[in-house]
Amino acid sequence: MKYLKTITLVMLTIVLTSCSSDDDSNTSESNFIKVGESSFEMKAALVEPSFNSVFLSLTNKTEAEINASFSGTTLNNVDYFTARINHFDLSPGETYDLDDISSLEFIVNGDVINSEFENGFSQFYKSGSNADFEVTSGSITVIDYTVDSINLSFSFTRGDGTEIIGTYVGSFLNINSEDQ
Repeated sequence: MKYLKTITLVMLTIVLTSCSSDDDSNTSESNFIKVGESSFEMKAALVEPSFNSVFLSLTNKTEAEINASFSGTTLNNVDYFTARINHFDLSPGETYDLDDISSLEFIVNGDVINSEFENGFSQFYKSGSNADFEVTSGSITVIDYTVDSINLSFSFTRGDGTEIIGTYVGSFLNINSEDQ
């Protein structure tokens, strides 16, 4: 009987341990930007419609941390992707190529000080001082976009041949100019 209890306890522990990670949201697997061999987890998305364009941003900080930064909280070690898409709003099922994107940039290890992004190291951009970091081809695809969530993917190639891929699936902060 003692042997049966021990085996039951061991089996229960194995089952619970093996199932625990299956219940996670898989944030790190589905929300990332990969530049060559370097991968960066993205925890939040921001969508800011403007007069004739939409600013789309991804960051490694949570929505709570972003909201706190709007109130003056300083954030360190910020990875920040941003794209300005020349359309009035994002559309589900739409692919936006480089002609539709007026600005594009990904900077890692920066800071948000007084609600402004500063410092950091560029990984890629649409135009800048180093042709190797300039994106030469690629697009962003909005797979789904509702009032509650966004599902997108993108793929770019830098001037030095480095492949860039990224995905984000989840909720987002909708930033309106009236909110600020």
